[in-house]
Amino acid sequence: MSAFEASAPAAPPVPASFPPKELRQACDEIVARYPTRMAACLPVLHLAQKHFGGWISPEVEAGVAAYLEVSDSHIRGLLTFYAMFNTRPSGRHEVWVCRTLTCWLRGAAGLRRTALAKAGVDRCGVESPDGRFLVKDMECLGLCEVAPAVFIDGAPHTEVTTESLEQLMDACE
Repeated sequence: MSAFEASAPAAPPVPASFPPKELRQACDEIVARYPTRMAACLPVLHLAQKHFGGWISPEVEAGVAAYLEVSDSHIRGLLTFYAMFNTRPSGRHEVWVCRTLTCWLRGAAGLRRTALAKAGVDRCGVESPDGRFLVKDMECLGLCEVAPAVFIDGAPHTEVTTESLEQLMDACE
């Protein structure tokens, strides 16, 4: 085997058939609202992530690209740029901890440690062993005046303490 063969990239994933029939109408309606198919990427990706269990596999990623008639690398760029997209299983509940200066000065570092410990993981972006949580650092949740803030499953929680965060996470089934 030559050095070239050993370092050759894996074959691209086979695109999933996208959109599935239960999403076809919603996706077509989204695309119709925009001047180009490319402009519909973010809302279609949100819909795909929700439909496919909170994350977008390489096959779905390729299927979305084919449906929207954009390159796979364009979709990959969006998925890796925007923190709200998951490219691996995400857990049933997402806990986003704000990490901007205001929240950090008011205790977000402790919230992050608490969320990670409660999830049973040692770093953000990893699904908990039981599949229950995914903890993420988020750059800004826009709630500086009531810091520190977290979002749990998209719902904002403000002036959070480590104790109240534990209670919020305990309430997640």
